[in-house]
Amino acid sequence: MQRYLTVGSLIGIACLTLVGLASHGATAAAPSTHGGIVQVAAAMGNVANGKKLFAANCASCHGANGQGGVGPTLHGQLKNPPMKRTHTALVAWIKNPKPPMPKLYPSPLSAKDVDDLAAYVLATFK
Repeated sequence: MQRYLTVGSLIGIACLTLVGLASHGATAAAPSTHGGIVQVAAAMGNVANGKKLFAANCASCHGANGQGGVGPTLHGQLKNPPMKRTHTALVAWIKNPKPPMPKLYPSPLSAKDVDDLAAYVLATFK
C-alpha cells in the first residue's frame, strides 16, 4: 500500500512540476515509467533554439540526425561515456566534456545555450 502511495505522490509532484514549467514558458515531456520508477523528463530549455545550436556546433561530429560519426550516436542509451539520459546529466557533460569532445561552454555557448542543446537532444534523439 505504501509503495502505491509513493508512486502516486511522485506522479502528483511530476504533474505539478509540469504545470509550473508550462506556466513559465518552459517545455517539458510527459512523465514515463521504467521498471516501476517514475521518471520525469523535463526539458528546461528552448528546443527550437537547441536545434539551431546543434546544427552549428554539434552536427559535424554527432551527425545531423544524431547518428554519430566522429562523435558517438546520441540515440538510445548514452554509452560513450555512460550517462543517464537526463537534462541535468547532459548539461553537466556539455559544460565539462571529456576529450575528444570540445569544451564549448562558457564560450561560445552560454548557460542558456547549453540548456537549449540538452532540451533538443532529449526531445529529438530517443
